[in-house]
Amino acid sequence: MGLTGSKLYKTMRHRSSLVPKGYVPISVGMNDETTKRFIIHTTTLSHTDFLELLCRSAEEYGFTNDGVLRIPYETRAFEEWMKKDGKHKMGKVKPI
Repeated sequence: MGLTGSKLYKTMRHRSSLVPKGYVPISVGMNDETTKRFIIHTTTLSHTDFLELLCRSAEEYGFTNDGVLRIPYETRAFEEWMKKDGKHKMGKVKPI
C-alpha cells in the first residue's frame, strides 16, 4: 500500500497542521534549498541508523535545538533509506 492509501495520509490530509499521535516532525537536508519536512513514527527514533543521524545533528546544531528536529543529511538518501527499510512509518509534509 502506498502513502496515499494509508491511514497516516488520510490523517495528514484532514489535519495538515497537526502531527498525528506517535509521530515526530523532522526536517532533513544539507541546505535550505534541499531541505524537506517529514513526520516519522517514534519507533524510528531507536533505530541504529537513525541514531547515527541524530548524532550528526547534535554535532551540527548542538543538543539545544529549538523547533523542529533538523538532520543534516541528503534528502533523497533519507527517503530511499526509509522506503528501503520498509518497517518505518514516514510521511512527507507539504511546504507551508
